[in-house]
Amino acid sequence: MRESFRDDELRSLWSTVLESHTADMFRINSKDSKDKVLPINYEEMDKVNTDFALNFLKYPEDHLVRLKEVLYGWEEGNSTHEGLLSDDFKTEKKNRVRISISSKLPDIKRDIRELRSEDLNTFLQVDGVVKRVSEVVPTVVSAAFQCGYCREVHLYPQSGSRILDPPRCNHCGKTKEETKFRFIAEKSLYYDTQLITIEEKPEFLKGAAQPAKLVVHLEEELCGKNNPGDRVSINGIFKGKQKVQSAQGASRQFDVFLEAMFIERESSEYEEVTLEDEDIAAIKRAARDPEIYSKLVGSVAPAVFGNEMVKEAIILQLFGGERKAFPDGTYIRGDAHVLLLGDPGVAKSQILTYVANIAPKAVYTSGKGSSAAGLTAAAVKDELSEGRWTLEAGTLVLADGGLAAVDELDKMNREDSGAMHQAMEQQTISISKAGINATLMSRCAVLAAANPKYGRFEEDEPFTSQTDLPITLLSRFDLIFMIVDRPGKMDDKMADYILKVHKSGETIASGRSVEKVQIFPTFERDFLKKYIVYARKNSFPIMSPKAEEKIKKFYVEKRATSVKQGSVTITPRQLEALIRLSEASARVRLSDRVEVDDVERATRLMEAFLNQATVINGIQDIDVIMSGYSSKDRKGAFSILEIIKQLQDTSTGRRASLREIREEAKKHGIEERQVDRELKILNDKGEVIEVVTGFYRALEK
Repeated sequence: MRESFRDDELRSLWSTVLESHTADMFRINSKDSKDKVLPINYEEMDKVNTDFALNFLKYPEDHLVRLKEVLYGWEEGNSTHEGLLSDDFKTEKKNRVRISISSKLPDIKRDIRELRSEDLNTFLQVDGVVKRVSEVVPTVVSAAFQCGYCREVHLYPQSGSRILDPPRCNHCGKTKEETKFRFIAEKSLYYDTQLITIEEKPEFLKGAAQPAKLVVHLEEELCGKNNPGDRVSINGIFKGKQKVQSAQGASRQFDVFLEAMFIERESSEYEEVTLEDEDIAAIKRAARDPEIYSKLVGSVAPAVFGNEMVKEAIILQLFGGERKAFPDGTYIRGDAHVLLLGDPGVAKSQILTYVANIAPKAVYTSGKGSSAAGLTAAAVKDELSEGRWTLEAGTLVLADGGLAAVDELDKMNREDSGAMHQAMEQQTISISKAGINATLMSRCAVLAAANPKYGRFEEDEPFTSQTDLPITLLSRFDLIFMIVDRPGKMDDKMADYILKVHKSGETIASGRSVEKVQIFPTFERDFLKKYIVYARKNSFPIMSPKAEEKIKKFYVEKRATSVKQGSVTITPRQLEALIRLSEASARVRLSDRVEVDDVERATRLMEAFLNQATVINGIQDIDVIMSGYSSKDRKGAFSILEIIKQLQDTSTGRRASLREIREEAKKHGIEERQVDRELKILNDKGEVIEVVTGFYRALEK
């Protein structure tokens, strides 16, 4: 590579590059156009002269100076050279060309954590997720100063972080030592600036690695277009800024940042997964396999014994249904949410960790260490933007387009878990903090795990009485599975399986042949990622008439059962969940149609969920998930309330005793145990109050 070019050579090469930008120059010179951006592709420079292009990567600032001379004109010796910009453009002081240089070459792409001192002042490209966004603020580009001697006002170009007085007056020639200059803000020229912070994509992190971050400086039209959670590719100049001086003198250390010249938002959710022709062929072969579903189930946490139905549900969650957008701006989510509620030691966390690793895009978090702001978005004061409030993306925003794995959901405060409601159903997060009003996207599936309230499940007790999770949160999950650890017939098989897992681990640790390892996933992790990405990108199944009829029949029959039993067995929310799961099942086969088999697979999972989580006294009642109370409890509560009102006497202050309430309730067929439960419900709802122990009074509304 040629190390250096003369100034006249650089100007000549830039002139050659700009020969193909006649239309851009016409637009920039036009008085009617507000778009003053000059877009240049690095590949254009490479076509003109490869050494010139490579030299630009090492010394971009020097090259840009020569490019501006070609645009604005320059003086050389006694001669003046006119630039490509018109006189009218130059006369209008507010006019300013912003140069945008982009490239799609992988050679100049760098990982954020690999940036070092030798990269300073070079042109490069970085990819990442927008973590934090500051306000858009005006910055002085040309400061207006009035000379204290001649009183003339002139504009003086500014650079750096502070406004500096001009060295001398452009009119009378007096230096700043001979006169005073007064800054005039209203006559100065400004341009928009913004700071954003990007961090590494979560799928590239290994283990518990902290994602590396990089501050990016934006100008003019690049400002105000990025939100936390956006995935971006940025071309720019990597620079350093000396840290604030201390009393001991200037610091030797520098803060680094990227001065952006071009930003491209990723058009696909899975840009990081590369699909070769052989990968696509292998995926299509796998999709035609009649045993594909069982093989996929065998690829989810193979070290965990059993739980095939849970693993099947997770597979459908990873493939996902189709997000439907309508002309009026509304949409229906396609992502399915799954909750694993189980006894300690049933490998819930292990399943979540494994799924977070095989999902093409996933963010893992634990409820014990998460807050509402950490899950959604936080408003923080940023030192880099001089203490202004900025937005910082949380887990559900960073997982946009992928999967959010939330472990120990029951350890989260109610106020914090409540922040998930909007994210799970509307798949957006509204922020109104510190004067910032924004709506962020969180189009992700949620896979959560939690423990029962009392440590283990009691099979005789209702599901909702054994969890502290808010009903409003439970109702948003498409599927809920109770994983119960009970001694029984499977203990022998489980012991054998766990011993095999440990023996395989010992084989790997000893360095012996991997072929002797007994626990293998059916599909390798990388292949499974590619399979999911290909299916989500290329399969958009439509419901067949028979599949529609099958889903409709299932739903209508369940509703008819509700009428007979006096309870609500299923709601439209579960109907939508069935459609999502059926679409995901068809996507596994890369099919363009949802068939009856797909619906049967979805209804089997839905029946398992309903039988596990909604059965009260042998009757399915979805109200325990949707409202927190079964239909029987709700009706019983009304009856108990009426009994208390009849027994009490407000004029004399007589109150209803627990003995009297139980006797009257028995006449209505309400058992003593249910009476105690209904009294607790009424007390929690503020309908009745226990005045003294064993005596109740209905509250007046």
